[in-house]
Amino acid sequence: MEGLQLKFLGELEVVRNGERLELPASRKTRALLAYLALNRRPFRREQLCEMFWDIPDDPRGSLRWSLSKLRRLVDDEAQPRIRADRNAVAFDPAGAIIDIDELKALSAADLEARPLETLEAAAHHYLGIPLEGLDLPDFQDFSAWRTAECDAVRRSQTHLLSTLIRRLADDPERALPHARALVNIDPSDERARAVLSRLDRAARTPRPRSAPSETNIETPAYDRPIGRDAELQLISATLSRVIEQRRCSLVMIYGEPGIGKSRLLTTAAALARGNGALALESCAYESEAIRPFALWVDALRELGPETRDSIFNQRDHANRDRLFDALSDTVATRSREQPVALVLDDMQWTDESSAAALHYVARTNRDRPLLGVFAGREDEIRDNAPMSRALRELRQANLLQEIRLGPLTPEDVCKLISTSSPQANGERLSQQCGGNPLLAIELARAEVAGDSARSLGGLVQERLARFDKDGGEVLRWAAVLAPRIDASTLARVTGLDWNRIGEALQTAARQAMLLQVDGHFRFSHDLIARGIYDAIPPAQRSSMHRQIAELLEQDSALDPERAADLAHHASQSGDAGLAAHAMICAGRLCLRFFANQQALALARKGLQWVARLPGKERVCPTIELHEIMMTAAPVEDWQAAAREYATLAEQALDQGAVSHARRGYYMASYMHWLHGQWDGARTEILQSERVARGGDDEEHIIGMAEAARCLGMLERDLPHADAMLMEVQALAARKRLRHCVITAALGMLRFHENRLDEAVEHFEEARILARASGDRLSEFQANEYLAMIDLERDRPAAARVTCVTLIELGEKLRDGSERCFAHALHALCHYTISDDAAPLAPALAELRRVDAKYRLAYTLNRAALIDLARQRPQAAIERAGEALRHAMTLERVSEVMIAHIVLARAHRAAHDEQACGEHLLALADLEDTPVAGYTRNRTAALRATLD
Repeated sequence: MEGLQLKFLGELEVVRNGERLELPASRKTRALLAYLALNRRPFRREQLCEMFWDIPDDPRGSLRWSLSKLRRLVDDEAQPRIRADRNAVAFDPAGAIIDIDELKALSAADLEARPLETLEAAAHHYLGIPLEGLDLPDFQDFSAWRTAECDAVRRSQTHLLSTLIRRLADDPERALPHARALVNIDPSDERARAVLSRLDRAARTPRPRSAPSETNIETPAYDRPIGRDAELQLISATLSRVIEQRRCSLVMIYGEPGIGKSRLLTTAAALARGNGALALESCAYESEAIRPFALWVDALRELGPETRDSIFNQRDHANRDRLFDALSDTVATRSREQPVALVLDDMQWTDESSAAALHYVARTNRDRPLLGVFAGREDEIRDNAPMSRALRELRQANLLQEIRLGPLTPEDVCKLISTSSPQANGERLSQQCGGNPLLAIELARAEVAGDSARSLGGLVQERLARFDKDGGEVLRWAAVLAPRIDASTLARVTGLDWNRIGEALQTAARQAMLLQVDGHFRFSHDLIARGIYDAIPPAQRSSMHRQIAELLEQDSALDPERAADLAHHASQSGDAGLAAHAMICAGRLCLRFFANQQALALARKGLQWVARLPGKERVCPTIELHEIMMTAAPVEDWQAAAREYATLAEQALDQGAVSHARRGYYMASYMHWLHGQWDGARTEILQSERVARGGDDEEHIIGMAEAARCLGMLERDLPHADAMLMEVQALAARKRLRHCVITAALGMLRFHENRLDEAVEHFEEARILARASGDRLSEFQANEYLAMIDLERDRPAAARVTCVTLIELGEKLRDGSERCFAHALHALCHYTISDDAAPLAPALAELRRVDAKYRLAYTLNRAALIDLARQRPQAAIERAGEALRHAMTLERVSEVMIAHIVLARAHRAAHDEQACGEHLLALADLEDTPVAGYTRNRTAALRATLD
């Protein structure tokens, strides 16, 4: 089309005589163009300065600079459109075509009288997001105008679509895309959603149709990758089957780098969108293989931040299964409105969480219209165990088809070259590229540009040499940052202004080295980035990675993207201290997402980095890395681990690192407690508390609270624990400190005192605080006690509800006794309610297998009480007898007393008075022993029935 076109629907475009012009890098300059072009009056210079520039800037100078950039864009020799004098500025639209003006004019006309084809063409051209990418949130006057303008445009779009839908009421398939577009404009419009639902049902109503082999699904000719007709036909047929049968089907594309996988995926996404599907696209990156759910977080950006945050909000990672369910529900909900296509690239670098979620989502949505098209390098996928496992299981479920892309034929290469670079010698170059389309395109471009290199790396270097010093520097930093080319980070590491950075990125985009996607840049292929990166001297690369890592270290370490980037750049920097710290940050992040294996692998890598540090610098990061490993998985030799933790704590104490010393002793205590060595647990936790007194107030508070909680768990020195908690509460109140360990310790003491209402309040608070801080073991413990309190109050139904949460948590925690105990408590509730003991036997067997003596004794005693109540004395004797043996080994007085009283009553019921008397004598010997209040009450009540 001749003349000047200004496109403000979607990303801003300025087109002159059919050629898209390069835009100024400054967002303010682009926003200024929109403001002038869409208003039909002159503006005082002062008014524009106040609207677009801060006072500390040189507003009038900035305005002059922006107007000079806009003149180059929109002025013709015969028609200057930027009209400015000393006082005012205006835009003269004469001869220019502005899409928003055309849309408003059409909407104001009689749409009923216009041909349907005209309206459908308009709907195709005018449904972009108005003024996309032109937001200036810090400039309120412009933001207010932009909001009002967007609302006006959306009203025009809505009027156009509503008219189309009404006029196409008898042709639901033709009306359906317009109904979807209307819902996309305002997802909260219930009437629009109702219309969409009605049309969707009508479009799916069976009626005479062509055979599947004659499907109407087609790929536009301009979008067909050359030489891939067979592969595209398979994807098209799969999409057709997904839409017609409303069943899930997946396609995996394998191929070497540059062979055309990504190009085929791009076509598949366009094909899906062209046939009414919602396409969710994402790409895995080597540097983000540790970032949990990276593929899904990126794919869901298509649905907006609200949807993504509702699933992955950091404050609500209650359980990985819930994350899986939320992802599956999102796909299921969307698929009721339209087919969903998952288009995922570079699957060889998929993180474990994303791979597991992909398998789950596909399996749970197999009867919904879900298309998956994936691509990756086959050899490297074999090295990615989680991804290989997911693909194998999807293949076994008959959900997966596979394509292996081979080289293009010489004829297809010639055709490709003639399309991309007609001046190049396609016949000669087709013999040099080996059928690799990426290399063919780059060789053709190089020949036209006069380059001499004959390898992709050489071509990249020759192209890079054309940039000035600043431009080359920007691209080198971009290659180090890849895939996340963040303009703000580029500005910080290069020291260049935004305009110079923007010019370099735009120039690289014109040379096809970079692509601009959703307002951001990325390399057109990772081989281009690799070619630039490999040419940077190794020492300089390390220094660049270190600089980036140091910048990232200042950001929030709990942000998934930042934590993954930090770990990657720190590892590449060669700085052992920085790398170890990064592994700690990333490992803790993985624990929050229940990515335990990833956390374990990161901690082990961290220990390798720590080994390179000087001796005095090793202790603190070593303790933190062992803490991650202890939380992620059981240790192989717990006794050796406990000794190592205590030794590390002593070394930290020698260096004055009180916080780490406290943590080391606490970890040693926890190891002893976990394996029933309660004297050792008591010794280590009291040492932890003594060490904490030498730290700051917060260390002191947490150290004493941990000690009190541990004593409560051990049922030892409870008066001492109570005294410590009184001091803790006073100190915490002054410091306004809330911590889950404080409330958990209070809950345990109130539980032992039989003040159950207060205990519940404390454990509820502990659960919330632990969940918010990502402390999964403490969260499990709080829920565990809440279930036990409900059982103590004879509320098995309420306890069973809590047990469901316990099971969800236990399944995702490390392979300790938590999962087994969660299932055992659930089976105990089931036995209490239904008198069905079948689930209890395997649950008890699992507790025996993991040697969880305390939890086993507790469960056996409660099951024995049920047996006793239901007049099964022999079963009660067997269970309570085993519980007594474990409780005596642990010196757990509460469980010893309950076992004795159950055995006394059971033997009385079995008419064995001698055995009954022996257990009553044993109880008498324990009368003066400190014991939990709830135990003494229960024992007294049971004993009363024997007198």
